[in-house]
Amino acid sequence: MSVSKTRLLNLTRNFLSVRIPADTTLQCIYLTGSMLGEDPFLNGTTDVDMVFVHQGDSPQSREIISVSPEITFDIHHIAQSYFTPPRKLRGDPWIGSSLCFDPQVLYGKGHWFEFVQASIEGSFFQPENVVQRAYQFSNRARNSWLQLRADPNTLRGAYVRQYIKILEDAANAVASLRFHPMTDRIFLRQFNEIATALDHPELPGELFGLILGSADPSPFFAYYFNSWKHYLDYFGRSPLVRTYPQYDVDRLSYYTKPVEMFWQEHLPSALWIMLKTWSRVAESLQLDENEFFQSFCSILEIGPEHKNQRANAMENFLNTVENCLILWGHEQGLDDKSEVIL
Repeated sequence: MSVSKTRLLNLTRNFLSVRIPADTTLQCIYLTGSMLGEDPFLNGTTDVDMVFVHQGDSPQSREIISVSPEITFDIHHIAQSYFTPPRKLRGDPWIGSSLCFDPQVLYGKGHWFEFVQASIEGSFFQPENVVQRAYQFSNRARNSWLQLRADPNTLRGAYVRQYIKILEDAANAVASLRFHPMTDRIFLRQFNEIATALDHPELPGELFGLILGSADPSPFFAYYFNSWKHYLDYFGRSPLVRTYPQYDVDRLSYYTKPVEMFWQEHLPSALWIMLKTWSRVAESLQLDENEFFQSFCSILEIGPEHKNQRANAMENFLNTVENCLILWGHEQGLDDKSEVIL
């Protein structure tokens, strides 16, 4: 199904014209994510990210609805009470960002959205609050690394998932200084642009080095891609997918098509998507000793047996990220005693 952004927005409005009358709890619906950009498609695939705000409790946290094999609606359900008091969202890097980085309102009762957005937007970009959100990520990355290093019994799937999460949090600490947190499919490409804009061009190289091993996996594309796709497809059809609804089988092309493209154009981005998804699937399906997953981790030198080998590089990356945050704060006139404005 080949559609333009305009056509997809029309499909979204048609979907909502049926959904809204059927759900009287809806207070507001707003659009976020890639559909706010000029070209939301990645190798022919995309999703429509929407936030449904409900009066009272939300029926579920996340919902995936297929439009075609290449396109899905990705709906996040949030209770209206979460936004009260609005000032707390100034420190929320995810929901706060979804409100302050030019979302598009698709439905609203009264002026609820305008009130909430106005209550946080002015202070959201004050340096004290920017740094506070950034440190949420960097502190979590540091603490998770200390825990991972100290635990001698972490299984492969859990280890790789935690390892990738540490890198993700550290990179999002930097991203939060000038942007909203980054999403999976273009994570490394966005990070390269953001780090360069912040005058820290060394950061992407350090991050890429923590994903790549000494051997080149490029010649083995078919072997790794097909085995990863098989388990992602299997997991997406199983009841376990309720834990990670974003990996529903209807989103298989959403992940596989970018990997096919990035393997040739930007290998670290392909490996990033595969590592993040496969580690979660492996942990859920208990595939820690699966020959395909084990071989993939081995060629990238990511796993419990490579912990000490990766330790210095990880420490250097986390230190560089933390120094980046400190330097940015000083450039904004903050010192170590500056307080967050709430």
